[in-house]
Amino acid sequence: MIRLRVAAGLAGAAAFLAVAAPLTAAARRAGVQRAPASVWLHRWLCLVLRVRIRRFGAPGPGRRLLVANHVSWLDILVLGAMEPMAFLAKKEVGSSPWTRWLVNLQGVVYVDRQRKRGIPAVNAEMARRMSAGSPVVLFAEATTSDGVRLLRFRSSHFEAARAAGAWVQPVYLDFRAVSGLVATRGERALVAWYGDMAFLPSLWRVIRCGGVGCDVHYGAPIPAGEARKALARRAEAAVRALKARARG
Repeated sequence: MIRLRVAAGLAGAAAFLAVAAPLTAAARRAGVQRAPASVWLHRWLCLVLRVRIRRFGAPGPGRRLLVANHVSWLDILVLGAMEPMAFLAKKEVGSSPWTRWLVNLQGVVYVDRQRKRGIPAVNAEMARRMSAGSPVVLFAEATTSDGVRLLRFRSSHFEAARAAGAWVQPVYLDFRAVSGLVATRGERALVAWYGDMAFLPSLWRVIRCGGVGCDVHYGAPIPAGEARKALARRAEAAVRALKARARG
């Protein structure tokens, strides 16, 4: 029964994507503001996978760099269900057929973590997206974790917020519940996708777990007037404060 429900839901998402993706790409080439097709797709996928979202706080105004902790591929679905936005993603994400179709709908900005010379060009593209009105999501840990820890933020891409004259808005994703109950430390790790974990086994764990509850905590926007390293430390402290408040 679970397999049938999920298969039907994913088939519906694939049909929606077959229509929405070309229209979104054409609009982007024409310089037209993206319609929220991706928002509806993410909400549909969250419904199919039984991911229940609660929001605390609100998205800020104007140009924004959203800086969030990174736990799983579910982060993209949860944040994408909030509002239209673009994601900074490592190029390996675009090489996987299971994730490429989803992130490309966002107008993703790819980065090669092995080529530091390419960072200025990536930052310039992020700044262009923010200047055009699209918030950009930065997972500043630069990798996923076990859902319990928060890793140190890397500062390289905070320069994009400075270049765009954007706000930096901290966001904390708290996967607080599994199967309707408060998640234990082990269950948080079950939702997480990190290390050498393959995508399909992770997807199957989420499907079988009985539903996931995720709280999205928006913090107060931070003006990008500081040097990038100071800005990264300030954003990290803000996300840690959101985490403490959520766990408290």
